[in-house]
Amino acid sequence: MIILPGIILPFLVLPPAFGFNDMDTRFMENAKNFYQEKKYDESILELDKILEIEPENVDALNMKGSILLLQGKYVSSLQNFERAASIDPNNFDSINGIGNSYYFLDRYDDALDYYEFILKKDRRNADALVGSGNVLLKLEQHDDSILFFNLVLERDPNNLAGLQGKADALLATNQYGPAMRFYEKILEIDLDNVNALNGIGNVFLELERYDPSRNAFNIALEKDPENITALLGLAEIHFLEEKNIKSHKIYERVLQLDPDNTKALIGDASVLVELGRIDDALEYFDEALELDPTNQAAISGKDLILEDKVGDSLDLILIVTIIGSITSVFSFIVVMFKIRENADLRRRLIDSNEQIEDLVYKMMKNMAKKESKPLNKEIRN
Repeated sequence: MIILPGIILPFLVLPPAFGFNDMDTRFMENAKNFYQEKKYDESILELDKILEIEPENVDALNMKGSILLLQGKYVSSLQNFERAASIDPNNFDSINGIGNSYYFLDRYDDALDYYEFILKKDRRNADALVGSGNVLLKLEQHDDSILFFNLVLERDPNNLAGLQGKADALLATNQYGPAMRFYEKILEIDLDNVNALNGIGNVFLELERYDPSRNAFNIALEKDPENITALLGLAEIHFLEEKNIKSHKIYERVLQLDPDNTKALIGDASVLVELGRIDDALEYFDEALELDPTNQAAISGKDLILEDKVGDSLDLILIVTIIGSITSVFSFIVVMFKIRENADLRRRLIDSNEQIEDLVYKMMKNMAKKESKPLNKEIRN
């Protein structure tokens, strides 16, 4: 079972020792033990020992591809699965692995092609059904994704990947009660399931019940201290509670773990705006748009900052123009007071330089009639 942030992929097969020589068997047992201890690099080293002796060992290639996928090394993962599939074109673990690699590379059409290839040969293949459901969920085709998850659950009501997928789809369509029930069912089967805990945290977050949401995310982090989904959830809670410094620290921690995480970049940019660090915020929005040029949250955030910057520039132009038009310090003070207090006047003043000059001239002329010469002389002196 492969568990990634927000998704479960049930395709990691720990191959049996049958068919292996004694040395291969020892290496494979070591690889499985390291994997269970989450020592992924060490596990891959053991698998490489097998592949050095037997380069076409499909089981070792599939397991290595699965671990690389878990580490977020999607291209390397894809290469291992493709190599395994070229050796055994009918190996469903290899083909599902290719589909899953494409899924995480955001190549959804390619992923569906590989899942469909399997489903044409085995309509009930749970891994391909779940993979298809996950792609459709990512594409926001929620009803269709639920159909795929239901096919899995009809045959195996306790399939964790199917339960997780359906729960996530229900959450995405604001069906909080049913989603919660599915997350709770996952925890009945697997008490330490981090994805289900995060799901519960997100349900409470959507319902603006921050304390139970924080609880669920904290429990998830106790089980997996570097879980990005839980960290993002906590950061958002702090932001909504206007605890901006705490929120910023958590977003920075996420970006240390995953520098290309667009949610963290956009979330941290929003926090930085609140902290008055506008240039830093703009840089983060730009980074997010480099990774995802159509991201609406990043586009909107950047636009708001640029609009504010334009507004600040207009304010500066307005002040400079007024200063250049007024010869009396007293008149300048009065004009600035009126600009600050009179929103309507302020809107009118930024229309054009010509209007500004005209308004200031009239204002000075009117004030000049009321000012006494001794007072003017005293101020000038």
